[in-house]
This record gives sequence, C-alpha cells and structure tokens, in this order.
Amino acid sequence: MDSEEAAKQRRKEAILRGVQDQLDSPESPEVRVHYERLRSLGCSDSEARELIATILVFYLCHVARGDDYAYADYVAELEQLPEIDWNEEPKDDD
Repeated sequence: MDSEEAAKQRRKEAILRGVQDQLDSPESPEVRVHYERLRSLGCSDSEARELIATILVFYLCHVARGDDYAYADYVAELEQLPEIDWNEEPKDDD
C-alpha cells in the first residue's frame, strides 16, 4: 500500500472511530437512533456506519469552515439517510 492509500485508510479508520464514539456516547443518542433505523431498513452494519461517517465528515467540514451549521443540522442530515442529496442548493441567508 502506497503512502497516499495508507493515509486515506487512516482517515477512514479515524472517522469510523468517531462514529463508534458517537454510537457509544450518551451525548449523541440521535446517532444510535439513526444507526438502528438504517439497520432496520436493511443496511448492513458497515453500510450504516459508512453512511453516518459520510454525514459526519460533512458536519466536520462545515464546522471547520466556521459555517452556521449546528449539531441539529447534523441530525437533520442523518434523518435523510440512506439518501444523500449532494445537489441540494445551499441556504443563502443574505
């Protein structure tokens, strides 16, 4: 495995650990609810975790940029899973 692939794998593992931390935490019960909902819809454990991880990365990017994007927005995105609408127009508050 080349260094770029290894770095990509480390990032993926870190995000999946973040998902596991949220699943285990009493501070983020909504993540557990949506994980269980995805499982009941037929997603495998890894599919459900990867879908949640995708939304987690989206959330972290917004926070890192300083966007007006809160935990409630993250939960609202989780509610949309298993669908992800990457073409949705961003909110324009101006």
